[in-house]
Amino acid sequence: MSAEPDGPRRVVVLGAAGVVGRWYRERLLRATDEVTTADLDGDVDHREDVRAPGPALREAVAAAGAVVLALPEEAAADCLPWLAASAARNAVVVTTCSVQRPVFERAAAEAVPQQILGVNPMFSPVLPSEGRPVVLVAPDADADGDGGTGAGVRAEAELTLLRERLAEGGMVVTELAPDAHDSAMSYLQALPHAAVLGFLGALAGSPLDLGTLMRIAPPPARTLVALASRILAAPPEIYWDIQRANAEGGARRGELAEALARLDATVTGGDAEAFRADLATAARRLGTYAQTGAEECQAVFARLQGPSERPGQPGESHPEKPGERGEK
Repeated sequence: MSAEPDGPRRVVVLGAAGVVGRWYRERLLRATDEVTTADLDGDVDHREDVRAPGPALREAVAAAGAVVLALPEEAAADCLPWLAASAARNAVVVTTCSVQRPVFERAAAEAVPQQILGVNPMFSPVLPSEGRPVVLVAPDADADGDGGTGAGVRAEAELTLLRERLAEGGMVVTELAPDAHDSAMSYLQALPHAAVLGFLGALAGSPLDLGTLMRIAPPPARTLVALASRILAAPPEIYWDIQRANAEGGARRGELAEALARLDATVTGGDAEAFRADLATAARRLGTYAQTGAEECQAVFARLQGPSERPGQPGESHPEKPGERGEK
């Protein structure tokens, strides 16, 4: 049975002009929804700081069944006090943050009566959504604590609706609790970004001519430079949030440092057997993903090998515009 409402569904999107806000509006809202948008700028209904809203935006929130926080982590958390006072008690607040636990914890600490859900697209929202993974985030069912307000029922209905609309868009949905989500993101976002940022720092500090390096760079180096350049093209706050807001980010950076130290000790010590053993252990841990990953890498390298795309030469234009909120 579909979770689509019988009548108009009122939704307010805060941060609606950003890339995640636009993705949410295009992919998860319908023409039958009555949508109110707000952001600092852009083509929105309310152009203002959503952390300090005026009476009109508060009135729109009061009438809404769902409020979407398409905002950075800190801004999303800062909205909770006024949302708690302005939104209906049975309204649902949906956050799109890359790190979810701080918003859920802030809501619990301040006894926010509205239920909190999360949607995290595991890809840059400017890319096609078909076949892409998306995480739905919700607290455990036995912790809804709605106090008889009906918030738990509304949250389940909203969760079902989001699940259906994501599936209709061809996206692959995984549901996680906030703690499990952030733990996974520490490995899938904080860790790889830290590795790329470390590479970027070492490369930027090289005394060699970077133009020469890029002309002769093999595919692995070019891939890392491309990843680093995507970070550089985006607002620093995006990657700061991913590193800083995730409570497990420090542990992942520490593990990365330990792995590099082990590699250095192994190579410095001339222990080729330990080097081979470490690679064999990693291959066993990855299992079948080692093979699929190698095939994906081959496809990336084949793309990079095109002579028209060498640095400094004409190449194909990219359909996405980097540098907007939501690049991951």
